[in-house]
Amino acid sequence: MDSAQWLMDLASSITWCFASAVSNEYFPNAGLQQRAEEDEEITPLSGDRPFFTAVMCKTHVQKPYVLIIPTHFQRRLPARRAAVVLRCRGSSWIMSYCGDTKLKRLDQGWADFAVQNRLQVGDACVFELVSGYAGDGGNREVVLEVQVLRGGGLPEPEDLATKGDTAEEAIAILD
Repeated sequence: MDSAQWLMDLASSITWCFASAVSNEYFPNAGLQQRAEEDEEITPLSGDRPFFTAVMCKTHVQKPYVLIIPTHFQRRLPARRAAVVLRCRGSSWIMSYCGDTKLKRLDQGWADFAVQNRLQVGDACVFELVSGYAGDGGNREVVLEVQVLRGGGLPEPEDLATKGDTAEEAIAILD
């Protein structure tokens, strides 16, 4: 399978998983769609390098602008603070990776990436490790190629704090 087909299959899978995970009861307008013509450009990822995906939530795209690295991917990154370069659509952003803290994350510089790429709640990003992995002794720069997949601008879920207090306000768990 070539890398372009692999990326299209991945995008399709993310779309299906994301749409399946979101109940139409709480998100009636859910669905992935392109936000602008420039976002239709797909940069194929290699398909043979490690990657992780993240669906953007409020803390990713608003203050405090922090992206937590998934546990399964952390072992591929240095266990120390390091500079990370994100490459997306021909541009690069340098940011700080905190590999020496309990929550491994991208922080300083992530805000610039999120704002300049107009990330919104519901968008998904695929991060592919291009170079600089934990096993190389920390000698190479950490570079992640990023593909942005636009979401449908999901509304915030309604406040469920008062749900379930009465039979009329029951919380239904659907299978």
